[in-house]
Amino acid sequence: MLSRSYSASILGVEGYIVTVEAHVGLGIPGLTLVGQTTGALNEARERVKTALGHCGHEIRPRRQIVNLAPADRRKDSPGLDLAIAAALLAAHGVVPVESLSRCVLWGELALDGTLRPARGALVVAECARRNGFRSMLVAAGNQREAAMIPDLEVLTVGSLPDLIAHLRGERSAPKATPAPPDATDQSGAELPDLADVRGQTMARYAVEVMVAGGHNLLLHGPPGVGKTMLARRVAGLFPPLEPEWALQVTKIHSVARGDVATSLARRVPVRMPHHSVSAAGLLGGGTPPRPGEVSLAHRGVLFLDELPEFSRACLEGLREPLEDGVVSLVRAGHHVRFPARFQLMAAMNPCPCGYSGHPERACTDSVQAIERYQRRLSGPLVDRMDLVVPVLPVSAEDLRRAPTPESSRVVRARIEVAWDCQRRRFAGSPFRTNADLNGHVRQLERYCRLTAEAERLLESVALARHLSPRVQHRLRRIARTVADLEPDAEPQSTIEARHVAAAANLRRLPDRLAPAS
Repeated sequence: MLSRSYSASILGVEGYIVTVEAHVGLGIPGLTLVGQTTGALNEARERVKTALGHCGHEIRPRRQIVNLAPADRRKDSPGLDLAIAAALLAAHGVVPVESLSRCVLWGELALDGTLRPARGALVVAECARRNGFRSMLVAAGNQREAAMIPDLEVLTVGSLPDLIAHLRGERSAPKATPAPPDATDQSGAELPDLADVRGQTMARYAVEVMVAGGHNLLLHGPPGVGKTMLARRVAGLFPPLEPEWALQVTKIHSVARGDVATSLARRVPVRMPHHSVSAAGLLGGGTPPRPGEVSLAHRGVLFLDELPEFSRACLEGLREPLEDGVVSLVRAGHHVRFPARFQLMAAMNPCPCGYSGHPERACTDSVQAIERYQRRLSGPLVDRMDLVVPVLPVSAEDLRRAPTPESSRVVRARIEVAWDCQRRRFAGSPFRTNADLNGHVRQLERYCRLTAEAERLLESVALARHLSPRVQHRLRRIARTVADLEPDAEPQSTIEARHVAAAANLRRLPDRLAPAS
């Protein structure tokens, strides 16, 4: 007898439907799986055979063949166990064949027939809805994750006997309900406040411009001046994620970690990997390929502290994601693309000891050591940093006299106005922020129009600093964001000379990273 059930497999952070075909007939008893099973799915044959023996119904020894279609794509998740078992149960006549027609099944089988949660349930649920399925049967441990997808009925089963009772109409499986949104996850009330950072006016403003326009930021200065402190307060400046972005972010974390919160992520991710991270850990990789830190920071911020201490493979591997917003991993058997539309925020010391140019402490490094340290950052990577701002030490007297700085709530209110300005400007276009204009020269001319005085100033700055055309375009986009942060900003307003001057002041490279005059 032939039967079919439906499940899904995950490639990168996207799912595709897998049709599980089961045939039971005469021949030497056994179970054969075909259809490019790899990884954890290789052992599914033994798990399913043993679990079927504990299903509470007689399963006669027969020749059993299970095909996972499409046969030319790799499948490696144990989440297919449940669909394989269901197809075999239907082929043996234990459950009606038609009960499996419009339902996706997802769960890992234990040897006694109980169900365990499997990684990536959110991706599978989104795939099921996209392909027109009305319901999904999952293990109880996956119910909160799958229930995040609207317009999809999610039912939970705890074991194969529960599945059989549901499919035969003897007992309905309980329906999962989505958990209410986590209020603290949306408000950012528990995040560190920007008001804690005193005396760093330029660095605070650079962070505000970074968040408002979607730019990248490099902070350079001696240790202890507040670079990492600023980074820890960035998340509180972002408005909550839009529903589309929240789903993207949550799907990535579901695939990478195997567990997600009770609702879609509404707070932007801020990832802070240690400088000892490998290239695969940062960019993604492994078997099967998993998202790296750049993808976990999708629609958020990737903060790299002690930037020159990262390996060259990691630093150079950032160049393409910063431009294209994706990481492409090409392997012998497949090609995986992970989304990586993140903002890069980085910090570095001026030298190995950290005190070159410090007003009170002497540097102990040689000129050659300082040059080698700063030259670890290649020119193309530095070119991709929109904002490059020095963070200088603040004396105890200046800290005492400094006025109480603005809180994250006040700064976030200005940023939200700037975001609204960009939303109206780019309505009907694929762009969302000023930084998205990267590489679109015609659109840059359209959306970032300069006055004659501003154009002359930009030309003179480019000539004096020997700026590449890419950096000139970046200064223009920064100037657009500076203009958007003004109280009376309009979406189609013209960029003036003061905006260009502010943008140029927000890009001040360390001496040995600046082009030679």
